[in-house]
Amino acid sequence: MKVSITRTLNYFDIGTDYRITLGALFRVLQEASGKHADDAENAMTAVGRRWILSRIAADIDRYPVYGETVTAVTWHRSSKGYKTYREYELYAGDARVASATTVWLYYDLDARRLLKIPPDTGEKYGTVEQAATRFDIDAWKPEAEIDPDHTTRITTRPTDYDPLNHVNNAVYFDYLSTLLCRNGFDPGRLKSIHLHYNKQIGRDIETLEASCESRKNTGVFKIYDNDTVFAMGKWETG
Repeated sequence: MKVSITRTLNYFDIGTDYRITLGALFRVLQEASGKHADDAENAMTAVGRRWILSRIAADIDRYPVYGETVTAVTWHRSSKGYKTYREYELYAGDARVASATTVWLYYDLDARRLLKIPPDTGEKYGTVEQAATRFDIDAWKPEAEIDPDHTTRITTRPTDYDPLNHVNNAVYFDYLSTLLCRNGFDPGRLKSIHLHYNKQIGRDIETLEASCESRKNTGVFKIYDNDTVFAMGKWETG
């Protein structure tokens, strides 16, 4: 089963160039998967268990602009072992402007451990065995050790945190945009992004560092605090 949401981009979604920001783009996708979860069931999260985003890989063909109406479409592709796979597409009118594939884990908040994906997940959400991107997201190996040419200190804000008391998944893309902008790079040039969530950023973390190593038409980055790496990833400019 595919689920979609449609809305018009407003001033809270765009940057100084009137294009949707990275963070806002991924928030729109997040809203679609939230709607799917709400429509499918509440029992899986009512007993202290939550879905946790582990990885995302996205293609961005075009950044929609202020006033455009966008539609985010999402669906459950498959589950195996401890992983479930969710796909996304973003449309502006009839044109697909972005797509993404993600890996989610199922977490017991009380026991603080991962659980195997419930066998009825596909039945509850409906399974569409269709990939939205060209990526083999499991094959990607993120680079934890990089030789940074840019580093930026970031202060977390109370509004960065969601009801689970950790920094919301989409906010990581705000951090990435901050890193790039402060070092003279336009985030709107990014055409492909991979992000691996390594560890949740809790409320006790007030400052972070974000570093990147720029290469020809690509780059790698990490978000960290001392020896703790919270996320790592890569981008391509196409």
